[in-house]
Amino acid sequence: MKQQDPLVRFYDVCELAANASVEDSVDRKLFCVDLEHCHHKFRGFDIKVLAVVYSRFQEVMLLDADTLFFQSPMALWETDKYKSTGTLFFHDRISYELSYLAARSSSDEDQVDTKIGDDMEIGALHRFLSGFDVALYHQFDVIRSPEPRPRPPRQHFGLEFGFQPSAFLLNSHVWRLRSGHQMDSSLVLWDKARQLRATAILASFVALNGLPTVPSYGDKELYWLACELAETAYSFSDFAVGAVGWELLTAGRHRDGVLCGDALQHFPVQLNPAKGPDADVEPLYMNSDNILEWGGERRRLYRTAARPAELYPGSFTERKLLQTCPFDVTTMELAPLETNLLAQRLQFYNVVSGWMGEDRGTWWRLFA
Repeated sequence: MKQQDPLVRFYDVCELAANASVEDSVDRKLFCVDLEHCHHKFRGFDIKVLAVVYSRFQEVMLLDADTLFFQSPMALWETDKYKSTGTLFFHDRISYELSYLAARSSSDEDQVDTKIGDDMEIGALHRFLSGFDVALYHQFDVIRSPEPRPRPPRQHFGLEFGFQPSAFLLNSHVWRLRSGHQMDSSLVLWDKARQLRATAILASFVALNGLPTVPSYGDKELYWLACELAETAYSFSDFAVGAVGWELLTAGRHRDGVLCGDALQHFPVQLNPAKGPDADVEPLYMNSDNILEWGGERRRLYRTAARPAELYPGSFTERKLLQTCPFDVTTMELAPLETNLLAQRLQFYNVVSGWMGEDRGTWWRLFA
């Protein structure tokens, strides 16, 4: 594959991480005790964090392999969101309201403390954030937001927080325990030089330091929570995650449809403000575990229109729907150009498979 594209670099981040140690203490390893331990520990989502830390680039676009684009992501670098904060994140589905970040305490000794007032409970997110000591990271710089963080007491639900929660956090679906997920990490933009404190906290999430584990499914919440704890400015898309698929349960002309499918992310900002806040936005990419199913069969495909991320449509559980079936959405047929792009992606896969097949017995040498 190197012969086909010399600009592609393959490297084993575990080799770099295995040699990392705490400053002034070569015997105290930072991420893993040796290479074997590193390969075992990071055989999963957390290796994406190492990829950010050890990337040669200051500005990183982190992509999952199952990301299929409808337009070039290069325009994201030029958005005001990224330029002002050095970050750009996308939202995940509003689901799993009793798990992950929204998990309630399960031990007997904590049961008496999970309920605050008549309608507010303490979730795993609240406990994790309140237990994280941010003082060690204050030596690193942050990006100050033009909108200062609110200054209410740092005590919430009887818990003491060592940082000032942002307005985004306090108004988020996860803070209000409506969802166990906040961020979709299939596409992340991150500037390590501008986000020094957040990068240090991000690395600490996967280091050998005895810190509590982030209550996240994989790595998805680590990036924005690192920024939150760093008290630095960070940017999310204006729009909620949508869906793309062929299982149209109910056609939606105006926020009354149901479409089951894979996750769809729209361009993070409205490029034409004259259209108004309720106008649709072009799809940017989809994230799918079944990438080989897309672009093959000529089935009629549909997508959801963009809708504001702050909107809370309700609970999938109460509607008796899978989290892959967003409801009360406006739906439309996927445009021919967008459908053709999926077919083109499948063609590219077949080409690359041919490259790999030519030297299948020694593919691993690419990483040497």
